[in-house]
Amino acid sequence: MKSSQFSDRVRVRACAVIAVNSSLLLIKQTVPTRDLPIWIPPGGGVLVGETLETALTREVLEETGLKVLPEQLLWIHEFLETPYHAIEFYFECSIVGGMLKLGKDPELPKDEQVLHEVRFVSSDEILTLPVFPEFLKKIFDKKDPLSGKIERIISY
Repeated sequence: MKSSQFSDRVRVRACAVIAVNSSLLLIKQTVPTRDLPIWIPPGGGVLVGETLETALTREVLEETGLKVLPEQLLWIHEFLETPYHAIEFYFECSIVGGMLKLGKDPELPKDEQVLHEVRFVSSDEILTLPVFPEFLKKIFDKKDPLSGKIERIISY
């Protein structure tokens, strides 16, 4: 696994869960822990002195063009694949403005962008895509007791 500016440290991330009509807003993104792009909720790193909610609204706007309102903390997830380690806070969000469009990561040069696509992904399609973290699929898996529910739980 290759190193990057995000490796060898604990990173705090704020992530948005935006569900509309049984679809979830996801971003297709290249990440250093996978060979192929994956689908993840919009979000990113919290800067020093920034609240989780401020980081979340900034990151979602940068990546999707949407202005959101964080409403409720849903999950706390720990990602650990050495040399990468992140504590991720997933907030249920509502859209309050903007237009959906693929954004960019301002931390990366123009020729090294990692965002490929942004869209609402249907519940059926979520089960067929490489969606991370994988617990998100349980929300839409008809065979799973969490199906169709966005529950306020803490996940480890």
